[in-house]
Amino acid sequence: MNAADRALTEQNQLFQGMDFTSVEYMLEHCSVRNLGTGENLLRPDVPNHHLYLIFEGKLSVHLAAQESLEHTTLGAGECVGEISLVDGKHPSALVVATEPTRVLSIPHDTVWSLVDHSHGISRNLLGIVAGRMRNDNRALITSQDKKKLFERQAYVDALTGVHNRHWMIDAFPRALHRCALNHSPYAIMMADIDHFKRVNDTHGHLVGDITLKTVARYMTEHLRPHDLLARYGGEEFAVLLPDTELQEAKSIAERLRATIADAWIQRDDLSFQVTISIGISPTQHEDKLESLIGAADQALYRAKGLGRNRVEIS
Repeated sequence: MNAADRALTEQNQLFQGMDFTSVEYMLEHCSVRNLGTGENLLRPDVPNHHLYLIFEGKLSVHLAAQESLEHTTLGAGECVGEISLVDGKHPSALVVATEPTRVLSIPHDTVWSLVDHSHGISRNLLGIVAGRMRNDNRALITSQDKKKLFERQAYVDALTGVHNRHWMIDAFPRALHRCALNHSPYAIMMADIDHFKRVNDTHGHLVGDITLKTVARYMTEHLRPHDLLARYGGEEFAVLLPDTELQEAKSIAERLRATIADAWIQRDDLSFQVTISIGISPTQHEDKLESLIGAADQALYRAKGLGRNRVEIS
């Protein structure tokens, strides 16, 4: 080993805080390996029998289950291959050189001889493995957080913040099934903002968006905690009222209609009011969600035809 490589080896995290001269002789038969850009060092389908100390360059680590995504990057002074040496199994990651890279290849029997010889190396190797596990745990937590964010984005309407139609198609039938099992009453409401096109044409789509968000907020605030609300599409909202008789459903709808009629849509010096029309489909345990929505929609359009800003029952 030349003087430059000896210095790089001594600076590696495996030998930190110890007298390198006491173990230097044990590395005499280790070899230096040169990797070209894109060349694999470790693969999940190939056994590994070496610990690699990185002299120069960079290695990209890709977890076996997500080889298309980079998990982390390793550089000079770091190690790779320690996990598969410790547990005796295949590597859990694909490790690829992202630029010309030089590594010192230490055979597994030499690694264990180093561990037997030096408590310092044992401690450093344990620290490397623990650090890797800590980083993997952190990555797992981040991945789970991202997954939850993606799931939320998949089920929540980005504009209004209420659930979207995709969520409704899954959640409403489950709630209807529970009501049927418990022989509980329920009602489906379809609510639509009156003359919404006129709002967009008169004030622009930005004000139209503010109108949608304001109406959605009032609906969220004035429905009960167990009621299910979703933006059905455009300016239309769907509501499922579980454990609710028809008269109570009508009272909830009337309260909602009156609340929104009294509210003001505001942006800068602009201030105006809108109304909503609501159609209700009462309990029909034998019907599917599509037919219940259809019945509520028919009642909604009847409310529109009778002058808007009103509640009708199918």
